[in-house]
Amino acid sequence: MRGQDRTKTEAPLNRPNNIVDAALTAKEFKTLADLVFQYTGIKMDDRKVPLMAGRLARRLRLLRLSSYSEYIDYLTADSSGEEREIFVDLITTHVTHFFREPEHFKFLARHLNSLQRYPLNVWSAAVSTGEEAYSIGLVLQDRLGSSRWQVLGTDISAESVARARTALYPMTGIDQIPEYYRSRFLLKGRDSMEGYFTLSREIRDQVKLDTMNLMDFSSLPGGFRPDIVFLRNVMIYFGQEEKQSVVDRVASVMPEGGILMIGHSESLNGLKTRFKLVQTAVYERIS
Repeated sequence: MRGQDRTKTEAPLNRPNNIVDAALTAKEFKTLADLVFQYTGIKMDDRKVPLMAGRLARRLRLLRLSSYSEYIDYLTADSSGEEREIFVDLITTHVTHFFREPEHFKFLARHLNSLQRYPLNVWSAAVSTGEEAYSIGLVLQDRLGSSRWQVLGTDISAESVARARTALYPMTGIDQIPEYYRSRFLLKGRDSMEGYFTLSREIRDQVKLDTMNLMDFSSLPGGFRPDIVFLRNVMIYFGQEEKQSVVDRVASVMPEGGILMIGHSESLNGLKTRFKLVQTAVYERIS
């Protein structure tokens, strides 16, 4: 996070320590929602008022600000971009787990049987804290072995990416991973790491993670060109215009014949795309 310590952010001067929680006004919410859209392409309607207020309240207290208007001024005046990064981390939702929507991983395993070209590149385009990328890695390592695949995971949240890079997860999540993979590729922590698990080095070394905004990229880090893209459960936060922009950008970095997977609650209906439907929530890149 570029050396930033989130717990020691300098507070404005002459503020008392016992700030009373402020109410989020309609005007303040609209301004903050506009900033969310500007920074991420995510649209937030009035139903998100409690979410916005709840996620920013602690930040106001930490900064010793007495209103959301003061926070807006603080956010927009920060030329370093560090507060913008914190704001995005706080507002964007990072809900994920290992092997989420398992039908996609079953499709991936079957699809590998038809491959004729290696190494295989897979992009997890909203990687959050890494569970999706490492789930993909488990399947690829099992089916292809080392050095025949690479996974790139990207996310707008630098904090989530930093957590993903640790590849360290609480034991409470281990049951999400099929026993077949657990016995072969997982390592349980000892001593100070007791209660956590990680993945084998052969998987961690082939999963690369980076921050990236889906709304403003023209190429992927390192010139990565994905044969398969997991773009799941992120477009539900976009309007139609933003969806079109993201899907166009994704298509531009994929080869013909590449595979796109989206969330089962999502659809490309109404978009003009270079994808044809293969099965529910799975598409093939066409010319």
